[in-house]
Amino acid sequence: MPLAVPTASRTRERVLRAAAELFAARGFAGTSISAIRSASGALASSIYWEFGSKDGILVAVLQDAAARWLDQARACAVRATAQPGSSAAHRLRDYLDYLAGALAERPEFLRLLLLLSLERRDVDPASLRAIRQVRQHAIDMLAHLYVETGIVDATAAGSVATDLARASLAFFDGSFIAAQIDPETTDLRRMFSMLQAGITAAVPEPGDRDAVHRSIVEGRT
Repeated sequence: MPLAVPTASRTRERVLRAAAELFAARGFAGTSISAIRSASGALASSIYWEFGSKDGILVAVLQDAAARWLDQARACAVRATAQPGSSAAHRLRDYLDYLAGALAERPEFLRLLLLLSLERRDVDPASLRAIRQVRQHAIDMLAHLYVETGIVDATAAGSVATDLARASLAFFDGSFIAAQIDPETTDLRRMFSMLQAGITAAVPEPGDRDAVHRSIVEGRT
């Protein structure tokens, strides 16, 4: 017989799910505790007991959504690097293709991050720290992927891979915004494929990974 999920745990999940949807649709400033209570069916006293405030709910939503999104991104990386003997370009292509599909299917987290970033004056410092931590985790993961796939040589990694990861994340932001504004004509898979082509085009020969390093360093000067 399956074990019953504790009531407090179910209530927390309902509040997080309802709050995430409301924050993504209305923004932080436009979402009230009353709206979260109505959407989740939880008592106001239970919400305050569990989260303390609306800011506390936002931090919990960000932490929960970030964990899910990063797990999804890691799973994409594992799938992309699982094929033995595939080239760096093919591994990167597969990763970006998997990631584009994941973002298209579950855009809520990035939509929430972008909305909150635009509402910085209304969001408390703890929530902003959570947003920045999520983005830093994404940068670290992308930098590791570029080394793992061989796009950036391990001996020339560090700031090179990080700079490339930051540029890629900025590209993700722009592509995602375009997909929200004009979903009918914006194909995330195609746009991510163009990113992969641009990155790998910086490597003129299969063994010349230093080309990426040189192009990034020259771009700084």
